[in-house]
Amino acid sequence: MNYILVPGAWMGGWIWEEVASSLRDRDHNVHELTLSGLHPDVDSADAAGVRLITHVQDVLNYLASNNLEQVVLVGHSYSGIVVGQVAAQVHELVTHTVFIEAFLPIDGKSLLEVSGLDVGHERSLIEANSGLWPAPTLDELKQQSSLNKEQVKFLASRLVGHPGRTITDPAVLTRPLSLLRATFIAGEGWLSESRESELADALRRETSWSFRAIEGGHWLMLTNPDQLSDLLHEVVS
Repeated sequence: MNYILVPGAWMGGWIWEEVASSLRDRDHNVHELTLSGLHPDVDSADAAGVRLITHVQDVLNYLASNNLEQVVLVGHSYSGIVVGQVAAQVHELVTHTVFIEAFLPIDGKSLLEVSGLDVGHERSLIEANSGLWPAPTLDELKQQSSLNKEQVKFLASRLVGHPGRTITDPAVLTRPLSLLRATFIAGEGWLSESRESELADALRRETSWSFRAIEGGHWLMLTNPDQLSDLLHEVVS
């Protein structure tokens, strides 16, 4: 099976290292993507010009250039918005879509509109940061009890500003999420903090969707990689 691991905001494919290694040990083909504007050496002005459709096209192009079929498409946090759109467009290639503590795309709505975040405040942060959505600070990461000191330092040293337009652009869905074969993996309370709880409640009633609980906070690929890998393997086993 071909696993495509798409990182969330501020991150590159490096965030998936432990999970990818575990999946490869189970004889899966694993691809860790870094989306446009999130490479460590990218020019900030170029990164600020990246749009949501750019990230969707990144994944579509990767699938096409590598002739990938029977794909398990995995998105974390922000990239749930991306993989949901991709899976809707090329459902014949995507066997299963996995959303990990992720935002779900709603047609015509941006991430900021569905997240429950203060839209005006976040837009102001993006404007003040030359078009980039600033990564969590060291102090903000320290406040996340699920992260140990080493993980906090690791993230603080690697996270980069995220292309701001990708979280203010509206998603475009070519078919309803209810038609996807999908798994949503999250800790208790993740969806209740967003404006997507009504959508999630509807998806729970779909036989093609499953919801799995896991503890470890928002950065599960760091804090609970073994259980997360188990769950990702189970969706196709």
